[in-house]
Amino acid sequence: MKKIFLALTLLSLLSFACAQTTPQTPPVPDSVPSTESTPDTSHLTPFDAAQGTPDTGYISFIINVHDWTHPDESADILLQLVDLFERYNVRGDFYFTAEITRELAEKHPEVIERLKNSDMTISYHVRPPHPLYTGFDSRLKNLSDDELYQTLLDYETYALDLETGELDKSQPGGYAYVAQVFGRNPVVVPAPNNDPRIRDAAQRVYASLGAQMTLLYHESGTKLEQPYEYVNGMLVRPSDFSVTRVTSVDGSESFWWNFMSSSDAENYNPTTMLQDQLEEWVRQTSSLPASRAPFITALIHENNFYRSGAEGWTSIYFDMNGAKKGDPITAPWDLSAQDPSRLRAEEDQAAIFAAYEELVAYAAANLTVVTSEDIVKMAK
Repeated sequence: MKKIFLALTLLSLLSFACAQTTPQTPPVPDSVPSTESTPDTSHLTPFDAAQGTPDTGYISFIINVHDWTHPDESADILLQLVDLFERYNVRGDFYFTAEITRELAEKHPEVIERLKNSDMTISYHVRPPHPLYTGFDSRLKNLSDDELYQTLLDYETYALDLETGELDKSQPGGYAYVAQVFGRNPVVVPAPNNDPRIRDAAQRVYASLGAQMTLLYHESGTKLEQPYEYVNGMLVRPSDFSVTRVTSVDGSESFWWNFMSSSDAENYNPTTMLQDQLEEWVRQTSSLPASRAPFITALIHENNFYRSGAEGWTSIYFDMNGAKKGDPITAPWDLSAQDPSRLRAEEDQAAIFAAYEELVAYAAANLTVVTSEDIVKMAK
């Protein structure tokens, strides 16, 4: 359990108890049944809903899809993930960039069709060299408010030149392109910029295009007494804690998927991580005059299943050898820069997928699996 998470949660709980306000309890969607193909989880301790909260929890399986440098591998894992979610009768939330969407539409249209014909949720996000991304936003800094809004709208309407960062108005791109390809408006759109003025303009642009949810934090930050908050007409994605990083092993932040083939893999098991955090949530909320179920984020990138190290496009846009590793490089960018990622061994890929399936199976049997579409409806 993260020390920061515990401190912030305790502070929130103390304030909440003193105020004795009654939070809005989320309505409970239809429960999701388990399936006969559920992996063996007998080594795990079942979560007892009767110990505290009125519901066991809402968990969202979020897959950030962005690996345009390896579209074949991306396509393969996406098909596997859709099959996995459907096998357990749950939904995943797939966050696409425009660049990987274009690669899949041109080289693997079967993936686009599979997702379009499924019940999965489609969301959107950006990666460098999109000017909204902090470090690549110099072209936005000195614009007037009207110019800033229009420039961001253009970048969500037309294609992004990956070598120069300029707009290619000869073809569609951005949010509008992803919506066009999938035939629906992506639900969630983060605005990853540290400048409040730029972030505010981006949120207004996305809301105008049809987005319904944005991010103010990734893994934790939701107020106990106010799980639903809005900014610029969009719901803020709630997340009380996440199943992403392990800190309880040695105090350092480690992604669970990097240890599934190690000798101490059980210490990084994501299902165990989920159970530990659920039990901690119950301990901290059961004594309050009112409580609610937690919102849980299970986040992974599609390339985490098959590649290790930095993303394939990292060395194109970031200095990987400088004094400060990861400093943005100025345009024009070398699209042939050496790929810093490494293909995982087949046994490593299998171990990661098996652990992820165990997590999905456990959540399907014990929690309420939701996507951003469900949460938007719950908030209303």
